[in-house]
Amino acid sequence: MQWLKQGLIYLVLILIVVTIMDLWRGKDLPKGVLTEQVWQTTQGEQVNVVAQSFKEPVIIYFWGTWCPVCSVVTPSVDWLDGMAPVVSVAMQSGTDASLRHYAAEHGYTVAMVNDASGSLGQSWGVAVTPAFAIVRNGEIESFTAGFTTPFGLYIRWLLAH
Repeated sequence: MQWLKQGLIYLVLILIVVTIMDLWRGKDLPKGVLTEQVWQTTQGEQVNVVAQSFKEPVIIYFWGTWCPVCSVVTPSVDWLDGMAPVVSVAMQSGTDASLRHYAAEHGYTVAMVNDASGSLGQSWGVAVTPAFAIVRNGEIESFTAGFTTPFGLYIRWLLAH
């Protein structure tokens, strides 16, 4: 019974630390209703994150091909794309052609927006990858950075409803 009590104490402490880190990392995020966000995917399709978020919450996934944690998280995000709308923003990861090749090589089907210069991520205040923003009704409802499970991300998306 003692180990259960200690385990719960550690779990609460971890949750507090993670929450504080997310609040600190999210301090530079855009506030209020976002301006129109029309982006072009590496496949040449237009995505309007703000307009889409009025229909249902949208998960925006900031990542990089060079990010070791992203290489572990991206397969989960790609899988989650079948259940929730996801738009991925590949920061400083090469050309559209190289991203299409990367996606094909790894079997990813999630919509990818190429942020070759990193300016899009920077305008959103993203300093760490991977990072996730859930946008609902044109506003950032939730933000987290670092490793996350698909279940945890899906729960955040459900709570945004």
